[in-house]
Amino acid sequence: MELYQVKRRLNLAIDTLRVNDNYLLKNNVNERSIIHKLATYMAQTFGKTYDIDCEYNRNINNIKKINLLKSKWHELINTSVKYEDEISSGILVEKTVFPDIIVHKRGKHRSNLLIVEVKKSSSSISEEYDIEKLKCYTAPDNNLNYKYGVFIGFYTLREKYKSPDVRYFKEGIEIS
Repeated sequence: MELYQVKRRLNLAIDTLRVNDNYLLKNNVNERSIIHKLATYMAQTFGKTYDIDCEYNRNINNIKKINLLKSKWHELINTSVKYEDEISSGILVEKTVFPDIIVHKRGKHRSNLLIVEVKKSSSSISEEYDIEKLKCYTAPDNNLNYKYGVFIGFYTLREKYKSPDVRYFKEGIEIS
């Protein structure tokens, strides 16, 4: 599937969420509730060709992990504390990840079409970690084989009428 097709389907799902479930954005509910509804609409727009899963942490039979530069990881989390799922070797940190939404074919290694990270404007956590994860998910050297990544920043509360911030990634870089 080409990028323009992915964008068209995703935009339709986002618009449907904003029309049918604006209550979730207006009332600043938990991010997982917003993600669940978005995934429901994505399942409708991507059809039966792909599986849509939330917080799917598998890469075939293995736990899904990304490699980040150690300096970048510690900058993003602003600490030198080692987390249980963090394996450090030299300049890289291997980190277990749970993507918000993925569009893929379960059990097929080269069929990862899209990975989605969602953030609310009211979140106290920086979007930079999600951006770095999307770069890693789509980078050829991370072996996760996602064709595209997308960051969606939903505006909540008073900002409810603003269109979401949507940014796409491919091969480890942000694309227009």
